[in-house]
Amino acid sequence: MDKMMAGGAGERITHVDTIDRYGHTSLMVAAREGNLAEVKALLERGADANARSDKGKTSLHYAAANGRADVVQALIQGGAMVDARDRDGHTPLMLAANYGCDQTIRTLLLFRADPFALSNAGSTALAYAEQNRHPQTLKILIDALKPQ
Repeated sequence: MDKMMAGGAGERITHVDTIDRYGHTSLMVAAREGNLAEVKALLERGADANARSDKGKTSLHYAAANGRADVVQALIQGGAMVDARDRDGHTPLMLAANYGCDQTIRTLLLFRADPFALSNAGSTALAYAEQNRHPQTLKILIDALKPQ
């Protein structure tokens, strides 16, 4: 069954998971932009939280890379796989670490993102934080690696 969004008066009906010319769904765009209300609305209408772009990225990858912790939480609660990997083996946690998105990292860790995951190149989230000189991010990840 196709997932469709009902438009208002005079609006045409569009598919929730329609892909734009850049290979992104509406959910990916809303997640990247941090539009929490739109993300929730799309998920409620049945948008696929795990749909992939042509590079294998999910909406969660886009939200994490842009430091959208509230959107990250909504996506995970809407069924997004917390440790989804793109074509390069990057997880959302790795992308958040790469850009020093500390609150997003805390949110991902709260939902049990794997800090030990390796990219296809053999790097971890910790390595990305170190390479990009994010000392607070390093501290958060090191604390997450300690036995509890």
